[in-house]
Amino acid sequence: MNQPSPSLAIRLLARVSGAAAVLVALAGLLDLIVWRLGSAPLVESTTQLSLPLPTTALGIMAIGISLWLGRSDDVPRWSIIASRVVAALAVVWAVIFLVEWIASIDLGADKLLFADRLRPAAGRPPGRPSVSVAVTLVLLGSALIALHADSPIAHMTTRVGTALALLITFTIVVSHVNGARDYYHVYPVGDMALVSALALGFAALGVLLVRPAARGGLSSILIDEAAGGVLARRLLPVAILVPMVLGRLWLSGAVAGWYDPKGGASLFVVASTVVLVWAVARSAHVVHATDVQRSRLLVREQMAREEAERANQAKGNFLAVMSHELRTPLSAIIGYEELLADEITGPINDGQRQQLSRIKASARHLLQLIDEILTYSRVEVGREAVDIETVPLQAVIDDAVALVAPMADDKGVALTCSKLDGVTPIRTDAQKVRQIVVNLLSNAVKFTAAGGSISVTLTTTERRVTITIRDSGIGIAGEFLDRIFEPFWQVEQKATRTAGGTGLGLSVSRRLARMLGGEIEVESTVGEGSTFIVTLPLDALNLAQSHPRVPTPTAPRPSLSDAQVSPRRAPASVESSASART
Repeated sequence: MNQPSPSLAIRLLARVSGAAAVLVALAGLLDLIVWRLGSAPLVESTTQLSLPLPTTALGIMAIGISLWLGRSDDVPRWSIIASRVVAALAVVWAVIFLVEWIASIDLGADKLLFADRLRPAAGRPPGRPSVSVAVTLVLLGSALIALHADSPIAHMTTRVGTALALLITFTIVVSHVNGARDYYHVYPVGDMALVSALALGFAALGVLLVRPAARGGLSSILIDEAAGGVLARRLLPVAILVPMVLGRLWLSGAVAGWYDPKGGASLFVVASTVVLVWAVARSAHVVHATDVQRSRLLVREQMAREEAERANQAKGNFLAVMSHELRTPLSAIIGYEELLADEITGPINDGQRQQLSRIKASARHLLQLIDEILTYSRVEVGREAVDIETVPLQAVIDDAVALVAPMADDKGVALTCSKLDGVTPIRTDAQKVRQIVVNLLSNAVKFTAAGGSISVTLTTTERRVTITIRDSGIGIAGEFLDRIFEPFWQVEQKATRTAGGTGLGLSVSRRLARMLGGEIEVESTVGEGSTFIVTLPLDALNLAQSHPRVPTPTAPRPSLSDAQVSPRRAPASVESSASART
């Protein structure tokens, strides 16, 4: 089933990290070009300069490059390593300036770039970035280093680093917008150019959206298709922009003298409330519409599931009824064949006897296929009942081996079975165990060439029994080991496949084994053979309660013995009608 495509908002958010990386790196590069051309001879700490210092621009460009190299989970391993190296260089670069501020020393790092174009100021290193810039670079660099590490500490480092960086840069941007120089122009702590704040804030947002699902929090909610994600994507921009815009308008009106401070504050509150209420109402309407649509889809899904269950039940009933109706004439055909073969209606010659044998083999072949499909349909709809009884394990296995032995003899395959010491009673459904072993042995005979061998080994513990069936056949490729138990699936998928059967034998066998509290596993090597390991509990009495006998309107469960009119050995083609190995 195709997954629904994400909404436009989520697709845009997925591209934010790459876009932020490009814009931030270009911002730092363009600033360095401007300084190189000599058109920015001012220093960030002495004027309302809108351009970052060269040292700041170098750190911004490193953050942008690191973010681009680690912009998603799809980038190769070498790109992640390069991203961490560049981020580490940015951290080291920023730490140098923090050490200079804290220790009151001058390492000369600020004079490495365009020192001749920096305007000196009394007591202020002209090219040294402020503490807020250096701290933001350290936070973003640390977040980028831990970005692709899958550990709680790494996730926390990325979340905390980006959150603090966003807080610092957002405060600087709001201060610039409102002209609050006391907040963004406090040298050396808060001094940061508007371009620096925008670039570093955009970089923090990009880092936050690289792996939102892995770290959780608000970033993971933003990319969620559920109602919470829709609400967050609609309200978050309003919550950020509305106070900033209205605050600027209120400040401009107060400076222009349009109203007194109290009246302006009241207008600000009213305007903010109106806008936020409208945003909440609009978002609630969208969420409500989304919930209504999902409720309708859920109802449709439930109706479709019920319809599918009814169709599946109808299919099972149809198969059961048809199998019963088909078994009746088939049993009659086999019975009349027995009468003719026993010469009750008159003597027959050898040619006629051979043709009668083929009729019987074909009839039994069709009967076995009907049995197989009927068992699968009952298991599929949960109508297969478990009938627990105490039986000797060796006798159950011997019966299964006896049914398959004629087919093995006719093909020239040696079939051996180990014997248990003494009588080992087992409480289980003997008919189902016999069917499991017959299916597996029939598969082994079909895919083992003349001269090969098949062995059945029994081992028991205090609680479980293991039935191991090994053959020297063609084997199964490793990529098919998980698929061989799928219904109607066979390794030979060609129209000209050599082995017959419906492809249900292994599927039915595994389901029956699980009904009995066991399991079937397989080991195989192409050209060397296969080993099927059946593990069953010695006492499956508790399963009889979880799988009680359920009366059904279908006919009684057919078995191979229903079609046997005489005890004579069936032709080889009869037993070969068991399901083909998938």
